[in-house]
Amino acid sequence: MFEKPKLLQIVRPTEGGIGRHIITLVDGLQEEFDVTVACPQKSALEDKLAGENIKTLPLPLAGEVSLEKDYASFNILRKFMRQEQVHLAHAHGAKAALIARPAALCAGVPSIYTVHNSIFNEHWPAWKNNIAAVAEHVLSWSTGYILTVSNALGEEIRHRQKISPAKIKVIHNGIQLSGFDHKGTKQNLKEEWNIPLDRTVVGTVARMAPQKGLSVLVKAAKQLIGKYNVHFLIVGDGPLRGELEEQIRLSSINDYFTFTGMLKDISQAYSSMDIFVLPSITEGLPLTVLEAMAFSLPIVATSVGGVPEIIESGECGFLAPPGDHQALAAQIAGLLDCPAKRTEFSHKGRHRVQEKFAAAKMIEETKNIYYSLLKEPSYKTYLAYGGNPN
Repeated sequence: MFEKPKLLQIVRPTEGGIGRHIITLVDGLQEEFDVTVACPQKSALEDKLAGENIKTLPLPLAGEVSLEKDYASFNILRKFMRQEQVHLAHAHGAKAALIARPAALCAGVPSIYTVHNSIFNEHWPAWKNNIAAVAEHVLSWSTGYILTVSNALGEEIRHRQKISPAKIKVIHNGIQLSGFDHKGTKQNLKEEWNIPLDRTVVGTVARMAPQKGLSVLVKAAKQLIGKYNVHFLIVGDGPLRGELEEQIRLSSINDYFTFTGMLKDISQAYSSMDIFVLPSITEGLPLTVLEAMAFSLPIVATSVGGVPEIIESGECGFLAPPGDHQALAAQIAGLLDCPAKRTEFSHKGRHRVQEKFAAAKMIEETKNIYYSLLKEPSYKTYLAYGGNPN
């Protein structure tokens, strides 16, 4: 029996889609690779990985810059790669890649970086965004490939970070449709969350952070409440939860909103919804939209990042400009007014996920990238293990 190539996945602190992406990806890689995931210690992701019997390497990695924690994480990664003779390192998210790629370079290990979201922040001064772009450009020199989850992100890093087009590969996120089974009836879930049974549920699954645009959704909801028998379900948590709850209280629409917090079984959230909304200001290629479509939910989302690569407006969902609460409300109203359109979108959406965004496609494309690096003359080749790179 031949030894499998050793693969180290590195991920930053995450409470959302990147964590689910990692679990789906690793599950599909384990047959051909010996995979370890380096992730923040004592985190929900570490627990989930352990529950899936995936090997982990705990890191003191934080979301914000911390010289002490970042340097400690760098040393742990560098030593692990050398001692375990890792063949390939794959970082997810800018913070993880900032630490992992120099560690891989010092350990003599080829690296890959997946860009899940834009690194640029419209609230930062120009000099700060410019420094981030220069840092990414320099780090790209030692990176085998930079994967992006959408064409839009690929274009952004090519133009704004001056990344060589030869290094950029687009691999859209994918999901396992078999993982999206309805858990409990809609009536039972409404009763559990004290949602009146006669209300149409408009929901979202998102981290409560500025880039998710949830305050825009609250403003849109204020325009719809009273005109429609509707209820808004917000699933997730994050730093802006208090602000959002205060915004809702001041608007006197508390009775029309339910916050569930984080859910262990995300399928319950989708099972309880009639319409899914994602009002993001920025995005990569959101897993939540794919998951909602897999659950046969009609979608209203903002036309940011890779979202238009998932949804062609009017075909399997509606798109609105980011930050425009009136346009968002109008698109939600369009679905509330037309149950037949909701049914049409739900069928077309699930079919599109099956055809374009299946996990198997994402995993196969990722493996092909790995093998192309492992075959480089300067690296230990997969062929040395008796594998078939084709």
